[in-house]
Amino acid sequence: MPEVASSGMSLSSLGRRLWRGTGFIVLSGLFMIAAAIAVLGMLTPSYTSGIQVLIDPADLRGVDNDVTVRSPQSDAGVSMAESQTKVIQSDNVLRRVVEKLALDRDDEFTKPDSTNPAVSFLKTALGMQPPAGSRDPVNMALDTLRTKIVVRRPERTFVIDVQVQSKDPQKAAAIANAIGDAYFTEEANARAEAAKRISDSLSARLNALRQAVEESESKVVRYRETNKLATSSGRPFSDQQLGDLNQQLVTASIRTAESRSRLDQAQKMTGSEAGTALPEMLQSLEMQALRQQYATLSRNTAELATRLGSRHPAMAEQEAQQRDLQRLIQVEKTRIIEATRKDYDRAAASEAAIKKNIAQVKTDLSTNDRANVGLRELERTLESRRSVYEAFLRRSREAGEQEQLNNTNVRVISSATPARVRSWPPSPRVVLPVALVLGLMLGAGIALMLGADRDRKRARTTVRRATSDPRSLRAADA
Repeated sequence: MPEVASSGMSLSSLGRRLWRGTGFIVLSGLFMIAAAIAVLGMLTPSYTSGIQVLIDPADLRGVDNDVTVRSPQSDAGVSMAESQTKVIQSDNVLRRVVEKLALDRDDEFTKPDSTNPAVSFLKTALGMQPPAGSRDPVNMALDTLRTKIVVRRPERTFVIDVQVQSKDPQKAAAIANAIGDAYFTEEANARAEAAKRISDSLSARLNALRQAVEESESKVVRYRETNKLATSSGRPFSDQQLGDLNQQLVTASIRTAESRSRLDQAQKMTGSEAGTALPEMLQSLEMQALRQQYATLSRNTAELATRLGSRHPAMAEQEAQQRDLQRLIQVEKTRIIEATRKDYDRAAASEAAIKKNIAQVKTDLSTNDRANVGLRELERTLESRRSVYEAFLRRSREAGEQEQLNNTNVRVISSATPARVRSWPPSPRVVLPVALVLGLMLGAGIALMLGADRDRKRARTTVRRATSDPRSLRAADA
């Protein structure tokens, strides 16, 4: 019960103190509102505009052999996106923005030095005065611009938010959009520069590779000339020659066999009668004429023998003519047989010559096979150098073409527009209620402190009065 009473007295005293200080509390709240309004009026408003840039880890595939290839893996993509946030804040990108928007001549970004001697002396004494060499307007604008931009990547995304703060909403939007353009230009230039470095390096190497190929080709030519390893239609000349000789040998063998057969048949018909059928090789025009005359003479002789008799004197003349024709036919046979023998001799000689040439070519092939061992080694060296040279040449041309190709898969998904509401200082609808609450709380605290002080003073006064009047003490004891 005593604790409840003391608590009630404490709450009542607090309420009494607040009630007595109501006017002070209200004045304190109004004062804080007035102070907030004054401060808001003194502060320079600033506006924030921003863009959103999507960094796709998978680049556009313009060519098969790109100079720079980004991995589509998630961990590499996140690292790449984080790296791009640093690129956006780099001097190369921001310097393009400063030059494009002439921020080095903007008072907001290049604040002039104070002309107050006291301020200059104080800054110098505190080490806050920058040296004269660092007062370049472009560098000053860069430093100021870097403090006015915020670049961040929301977690689990490949989107980069770029926010720019400025006193002018139009300027803030223009700077944000200029940062996006400068970033794209920097990325394109970086890709082109990488392709140019590769192209220049490959071009410098191409001269040495070309000389190596020409040297290898000269060695192959000299080796062929030294070892007589001529080629025709891509084949070694000795191989082609052997193939041709084999074909010629087959033809010559057939011709020799035919000539031998004709000669054998002709020799068998040497002693035959004049009227005996002869093989085709003996059927020359001369022989046909003689045989025609002999056949006619034989018919006439037979008719004459039938009419006059075999002992008639006219029969002797007919028989003499027959013997003369037989002799001429035999002479023609001998001539034809001799011609057939000569044909056979020529065919046999040709076949023998071809066989000799084949033997010589085979001997040369054996020698060439040993020489081809070194030739194949030289050709392998030449082929390897030529393949490397052609690969470098093709890659150099591709890299040269890629200087004009931008396959970066980056785009702005949200452009900057002028802000309609300032970002600093906060809105009065937020500041004034907060100021009122703070003022009331401050006034309440002061009212409680003043009330407590009055209560302490009153208690001390009561104690002094009681001490000076003994009756009051007895009454208090009773």
